[in-house]
Amino acid sequence: MNIRSVTLAYLVPPLLASVLGFVGLVQVSEAGIVGASSVVTAAAGAETGSNQRVATALEQVAEAEHATIARMVADRAAPTTRRVALVTDAPSSRGAGWLLDGYEDFTRSMVTTVRPMSELDQFDPTGSYSVFGDDDARRATVRALADAGYEVSVERVPLLQRIGVTDGLDQTLALVGALVSGCVALCLMTTVGAPRRSAVRRLHGDTTAAIVIQELAELRTAVLVTAIGVPVAAIGLWFYNGLASAATLAVAISAFCVGLLVPVVVAHTMGTVVACRQPLVGALRGARPAGALLLVAQIARVPALLVLVAAVFELTGAVTTARQGTAERDLRAAGETVQLWVTPDPRPVEEQAYWDSIGDFAGGALERRDAFLAAAVEVSSGSGKSTVPALVVDQGYLDLQDVRSEDGARITTDGAEIAVWMPADSGLSRERLVEGLTEWQLRDAPAALLEHVTGGTLARQQVYSYPDDASSRAWLEDAVIVVVPTPGDVFSADELGSWLSTGDVVFTSRAAAERSIGASGLRTEFSAVVAVGQSAAEQARHAAMTVAIGTGTLVSTLAVSVMLGMVATIAHRRRHGRAMFAKFTSGVSPVRTDAGLLTIEAGLVSIAVIAVVNTWWSQRPDGSGLRSALDPVVQSAGVAAALALVTLAAVSATSLVVMAVTARRTARNRGNGSR
Repeated sequence: MNIRSVTLAYLVPPLLASVLGFVGLVQVSEAGIVGASSVVTAAAGAETGSNQRVATALEQVAEAEHATIARMVADRAAPTTRRVALVTDAPSSRGAGWLLDGYEDFTRSMVTTVRPMSELDQFDPTGSYSVFGDDDARRATVRALADAGYEVSVERVPLLQRIGVTDGLDQTLALVGALVSGCVALCLMTTVGAPRRSAVRRLHGDTTAAIVIQELAELRTAVLVTAIGVPVAAIGLWFYNGLASAATLAVAISAFCVGLLVPVVVAHTMGTVVACRQPLVGALRGARPAGALLLVAQIARVPALLVLVAAVFELTGAVTTARQGTAERDLRAAGETVQLWVTPDPRPVEEQAYWDSIGDFAGGALERRDAFLAAAVEVSSGSGKSTVPALVVDQGYLDLQDVRSEDGARITTDGAEIAVWMPADSGLSRERLVEGLTEWQLRDAPAALLEHVTGGTLARQQVYSYPDDASSRAWLEDAVIVVVPTPGDVFSADELGSWLSTGDVVFTSRAAAERSIGASGLRTEFSAVVAVGQSAAEQARHAAMTVAIGTGTLVSTLAVSVMLGMVATIAHRRRHGRAMFAKFTSGVSPVRTDAGLLTIEAGLVSIAVIAVVNTWWSQRPDGSGLRSALDPVVQSAGVAAALALVTLAAVSATSLVVMAVTARRTARNRGNGSR
């Protein structure tokens, strides 16, 4: 028995809803605690109270309002895989239960340790507080933090965002749009495009309402999928996380399923009604589609092709980012080195003294060799606005990484001179590049150091950049190496502080970092000590999920684009089949016969090609620093553009094949076509 196309349209929504619900709840779980009704954010004011005062005030609010207030902070030892939830312990509240039984994380990639709010004195009090309670609890929390001297902002969390529906749609909107468009097209193709089924029922005396009800019986497909999927999903969730947040997941999936089924049901109903309105004789014979339907079918291809172009760029960027993860080679190169996470600065930006103190701390660590410099930057190539990647390093970096010149000698900081090493086979002008470095990156260096800049040419090799996240390439093979003997003398405290906050000042070990922090008196300014590559690994893990979503989006969008092209061509044959047969018998060439379809195809491809060029232009490195050449996504823009053009060529070629096949079939049927 053949499966009707409309049956497939009802098969997709429950399956897609399950995926979206799971992805959305994973994102909510990783961002905080599932189920918070509002989020109150506290920033340091002019005169803030002590942490203990804040904790006491929040405990009083929780007890008075029968609510739970939670502050999520990263675990200093492993901030991307472990976290600490500071919660109030009002009797019979969620917080009291979590303190007693622990908090069950929905995602297995994160482990949450629950501690009482009284331990807030060990952490930074500025940040977000999740409130589990009504509006009175939210307002009381705002008053408590404001009375403690903090500047407070508040955000209510809608139910759909609370259960992950909003986050589930965030990265998958293109996928959802493509699949829903495909389902709607299937419904219209099965009803308006094939009206004979409804005509036969009309012959048997059925009314339009009765026919619509009979057609909507296809909803049983969604019900059947749900009945089979619920126990299977429950078993899988039990193995995954012990059924944590199972009820929330069920609500999220139900919301997604209803939302995805609505356009399918509406399209199916409208298509059936339109099919029933067609003249009975024409419908039984296979009526020609209306001209408006042909226009709609061709216009519908435009957003599908644009989404296809966007999907290719997103997938290529995600794959490039995922490949930047901490592979075994990266882990060997990173060794035991760590980077510091600087606590988000609540102070006004004009307080330069804060960043100077951070910079002085970084300069002292570099001088004691507790840390070294590995700053990946973009520098002017000396030709127009173009830039090239550069890695600014000191002797500490060169002690850990084997960087060699073209004669095979290992590079060191000879004497006290700045050295600029050019990549192998580089067409760059060394003089212009050094001049650009002197005017910008090295502008704070003493004049004596700039009088004689040494260096040479590098051997062909890749150098490790100690990336702090996945937006920077881990290995550079075309970078200029700038060696500075004493970073504290060459760069300002502000520059060193900035590099410390971006992970470019790298500590040799966790012990060295803790030793430097302990002696500095700035412990509260650092929220975590992170192993190099840990943040990049976390972002690579997210990129892997994005790759999976992007692959699904690309495949589904490609299928929808091809299907819409087939529907538009078949509808065109049904309407103009006899005219085409007349031209065929008159000896008119196939190109002239299908001139209209070919013109439309050329126009659609032109629109898509313009979208490719525009996207590539907006993502390519531009030399302004807005789109960095060090960003792997930016580096992949050219490859993504080429792949997008190849994909468009494949879609267009498929459309041409469909034209040829349907043309032969129309000629054999003498223009009557299939009904």
